[in-house]
Amino acid sequence: MRVFITGATGFLGTNLVHLLLQQDIEVHAIKRASSNIKAFEGMSVNWYEADVLNLESLQAACPDAVDVIFHIAADTSMWAVKNKQQTEINLTGTANMIRIAKDKQAKRFIHTSSIAAYGIHHDHIITEQTEQIGDQCFANYYRTKLASEKLVKAAVDEGELDAVILNPCHLVGPWDYHNWSQMLTMISRDSLPGVPPGYGSFCHIQEVAKAHLQAAKVGRTGENYILSGADASFVEFVTVIGRMLGKKVPEKPMPHWLLKVVGHVSAFVSKFTGKEPNMTPEKVLIVSEVLKVCSEKAQKELNYHVDIPLETMVSDCYQWMQHQEMIA
Repeated sequence: MRVFITGATGFLGTNLVHLLLQQDIEVHAIKRASSNIKAFEGMSVNWYEADVLNLESLQAACPDAVDVIFHIAADTSMWAVKNKQQTEINLTGTANMIRIAKDKQAKRFIHTSSIAAYGIHHDHIITEQTEQIGDQCFANYYRTKLASEKLVKAAVDEGELDAVILNPCHLVGPWDYHNWSQMLTMISRDSLPGVPPGYGSFCHIQEVAKAHLQAAKVGRTGENYILSGADASFVEFVTVIGRMLGKKVPEKPMPHWLLKVVGHVSAFVSKFTGKEPNMTPEKVLIVSEVLKVCSEKAQKELNYHVDIPLETMVSDCYQWMQHQEMIA
């Protein structure tokens, strides 16, 4: 099997590339000139310098008659200042990759979306049958993830693309430089300001990578597959981390109103400093949401495992951070 990957140097992309190489799959991937590829040292990845916003560079990078395109690259920013850039990457970037898939006659197109496409304020457990209302959310990330899905589905409906869409929840595990690993770092340094009041579904990054490969092999064309995991409040999440690190953590969440104030004040101050704040109204939204989802479809059709304990995910992330000397 020959595959082409965008977003290969990111959290999910790194784990997927490692999995594919373990399966002796031929990997072609794009990166920027400034990308850090130490995670792939000694590995046979065919690298190309390209950008999802530059169609010509993608044409030069992607092999003809590729078996699978994994489109993982996305801007996950939760800061309104970056909305324009995010919209370009998530929409124009996806449109460009659809064009490449058609031009190169790719057999399959795996689009990594997010549970964010389903939006917030659902009064029931989210499944693939739930109405997607991400476009009703003020956070640009939610809107662009749904909009990018619509581009993929339109190409499928027109018979131009054989695509499968995956909707992961909160990802935890090794090769995490910027996501939940930050929570471990703050707790280890006794600098966690408080715990958000939300409730989420945490999934092991390696299981999500496996689901991508399974989707390429057996996923049904045009279908969404939600990828969830261990359900827990953020208080429960930080309790697991605190117990693992031997650190005391808050037993109760911050009031939602206080978190909102912090988010709005931080965003206002950033207008003068130009620096991205640790908390924004968009970030408040995602950490205050009560997210309850079901992955039964992925379990049945992609052999996806949702029963990985939260302790195992956090431990895997922690051990990797220790190996990288990111944490004591």
